[in-house]
Amino acid sequence: MRYANTMRKLIVMTLCTLLFVIMAIPVPKNEVVHAAGEAKPFPQQVSYSGIIKPNHVTQSAMNSAVAAYYDYWKATYLKNNLSSLPGGYYVKGEITGDADGYTPLGTSEGQGYGMIITVLMAGHDPNAQTIYNGLFKTARAFKSSGNSNLMGWVVADDAGAQGHFGSATDGDLDIAYSLLLAHKQWGSSGTVNYLAEATNMITNGIKASNVTTNNRINLGDWDSKSSLDTRPSDWMLSHFRAFHEFTGDQTWLNVINNLYNVYNQVSNSHSSTPSLISDFVVGNPAQPAPEWFLNEFQQTNAYFWNAARVPLRIVMDYAMYGDTRGKTIVDKMATWIKGKASNSPANIRDGYQLNGTTIGSYATAVFVSPFIAAGTASSGNQAWVNAGWDWMKNKKESYFSDSYNMLTMLYLSGNWWKPVASASDTQAPSAPSGLSATAASSSAINLSWNASTDNVGVTGYRIYRGGTLVGTASGTSYADSGLSASTSYSYTVRAIDAAGNLSGNSNTASATTQAASTNLALNMTATASSIEGAGFEAGKAFDGNAGTRWASVEGVDPQWVRVDLGTTKSINSVKLTWEAAYASSYKIQVSTNGTSWTDVYTTTSGNGGVDQISFAQTNARYVRMHGTVRGTAYGYSLFEFEVYGS
Repeated sequence: MRYANTMRKLIVMTLCTLLFVIMAIPVPKNEVVHAAGEAKPFPQQVSYSGIIKPNHVTQSAMNSAVAAYYDYWKATYLKNNLSSLPGGYYVKGEITGDADGYTPLGTSEGQGYGMIITVLMAGHDPNAQTIYNGLFKTARAFKSSGNSNLMGWVVADDAGAQGHFGSATDGDLDIAYSLLLAHKQWGSSGTVNYLAEATNMITNGIKASNVTTNNRINLGDWDSKSSLDTRPSDWMLSHFRAFHEFTGDQTWLNVINNLYNVYNQVSNSHSSTPSLISDFVVGNPAQPAPEWFLNEFQQTNAYFWNAARVPLRIVMDYAMYGDTRGKTIVDKMATWIKGKASNSPANIRDGYQLNGTTIGSYATAVFVSPFIAAGTASSGNQAWVNAGWDWMKNKKESYFSDSYNMLTMLYLSGNWWKPVASASDTQAPSAPSGLSATAASSSAINLSWNASTDNVGVTGYRIYRGGTLVGTASGTSYADSGLSASTSYSYTVRAIDAAGNLSGNSNTASATTQAASTNLALNMTATASSIEGAGFEAGKAFDGNAGTRWASVEGVDPQWVRVDLGTTKSINSVKLTWEAAYASSYKIQVSTNGTSWTDVYTTTSGNGGVDQISFAQTNARYVRMHGTVRGTAYGYSLFEFEVYGS
């Protein structure tokens, strides 16, 4: 017995010693136990092509800062104390607007923020999936009164509030997108079928109620499907690309293309240097909403508390999907704000007129952080991004600013990863073949190629000029513009599939732009069949100013606009720059006397944008666009109508 007791003591002492040694072993920073089986546990620290991160701190330090900020955000705003919905989580935050007698605790906007943040922080937070499912439970319980596949915009601790309120588009977009992230993070075979919920919400909720007939995004399921009213902070372009990848629905690419056009319409006419956008956009052509729009607040025509979120949404489309239209916008923003703030993020203010005039009074994260994100698209902004990170990481204010600051920190640190439709697809598409390049003008080259094939499906193409990515295309052609005259350019194209697999390079094709020529129609006498009103005269299409335009009366076919070149010229091309009201069927006609006309070009498939049209050399004094079928419900409208000859 004495021997047995001695052995027991030795065993106990040995176990205690081993336990002490194990406890003393240091655990590496950011190393966590992934009890929920996350496929993409935090930190993911992705590096996107063409995107810079803060480089004055280590990736590990960035991860630690994000984790610490999440812990603060979670403790401050994440709640599960709804007596009317046990197990339901929500993000506590303030609202604007009338809560119909209920005591508001949060919004669908906050619910969307919380669901994205939580799924991206899974791995750091061992309870992330439980919290996420609780947030989703609340989103479903508080269904919209208009479309039950969407969420009502107010959370209140009252069963009567469930199904009482209409939707707010931004919250639903983030919620649906978060479900795609959750599907990739945890799979869809558990308590919640994330993928089924996501696709139902995308198609039967958002597309059914929020995508308008003119490919804009309306304000909620209470808004009209033909509405032109839209809020740019809802233009979540990378979300829409994910929606397209998971559903295969071309609608989402159409929306992206149209929203880029709408952005540029507003920016070119009202904010050409800052490249800012207003809190709300209305009308066709697109323009800033008036003050006090929807009685939300006075500055709805300015870059204010809604629009402040836009730069993050734009830059993420370039970061994750390579669309250089996004880069062009945020590069202009970053250049302007750096100068405006004297290269100090602390000098950013909470509001600007679209012309860049300051109307705000202090620096707050929901304005500062997205401007820092805008800087990540260019290596020349490295000092700006570094200074912004230092400003952001300890900034703690209120629900709205802190939540958006958290989202932006996830992006800046590379911990916001892209959901792809099939993680098991590792096969790249075949390389495009038959690439050809043809000079269209002194500043444009047209490309075309043969389609690639893929085991799942090609989703698009990336176009490279001299090895540098310059654009993307969903089809097998691309027009590269803004080039120098009499200059040779070489191109390659690569295909990409839904899983992000890139093909090899196509063959190389080269072309030399045409010699510079003079716009023979510039400031020449012009007439039109009709005008919309004062300020839209025919001469506006020939004044060399891309911010002015000719517009016909609305709803009437046919319509025409013509220019008198003064004397008979030898011409061979025209360039039409359409406003959103374009012609789907039209002719280019020429005349030497202004009475008898000859068709030199006819199309029945016009789609707006910029049309570079070449034809056989011909003599003409008068040139006109004769529109026969409108592409929209409005009229015909041209920013510029240019005529060139040999």
